[in-house]
Amino acid sequence: MTQETPPRGENTRLEIIRAAHDLFVQQGYHGTSMRQIAQRSGIALGSLYNHFSSKEEVFHQVFFTFHPYHWVIPALLESTGTTVEEFIRASVYRIWAAMKDQPDFLNLMFIEIVEFKSAHIGELYEILMPQVMQIIQQLMQSSSGQLRPIQPIMLIRLFIGSFLGYYLTEAAFAPVAPPEFSEGAIDQFIDVLLHGILNPSTG
Repeated sequence: MTQETPPRGENTRLEIIRAAHDLFVQQGYHGTSMRQIAQRSGIALGSLYNHFSSKEEVFHQVFFTFHPYHWVIPALLESTGTTVEEFIRASVYRIWAAMKDQPDFLNLMFIEIVEFKSAHIGELYEILMPQVMQIIQQLMQSSSGQLRPIQPIMLIRLFIGSFLGYYLTEAAFAPVAPPEFSEGAIDQFIDVLLHGILNPSTG
């Protein structure tokens, strides 16, 4: 069986999204014009408007097409472990493997937060939260009392916030920081995420 080739219009739309992604990452949202997107896509400006009515609509498609949840959610669903710690470790490693080669994600997130005031986050929340909540609830149900009684939504917020903090500092400082900044960092991060920063012997 031969694989069907996407229609020409769909291919053109994908080329526009890829070209716009590269321009937004390189120049920012306001530094990129529809004319530049058309030129990078190899089409006329009028043809671009046949596919997208505005630059905001283009960014919307770029944001959702290149958002790492396409890789992160499957990574979480594939995580296994007989204990909470094993599951968390497997999850963090899988998410890091999916995210570490996606540095452009930060550019898109800053555009979304700073220039769009998180206008598209609500839609993203509606897509992701049911899947993430299901993963967290399964984890809590199988924890056999290993977890403190934390609200699932707070557990999600803690996990996402902690990981994004690690991802951001790695992207920002690792290139200029001394080697010990990154050596063994992912294991130390997981350990602190699971056990906190206080010495248990101090009570």
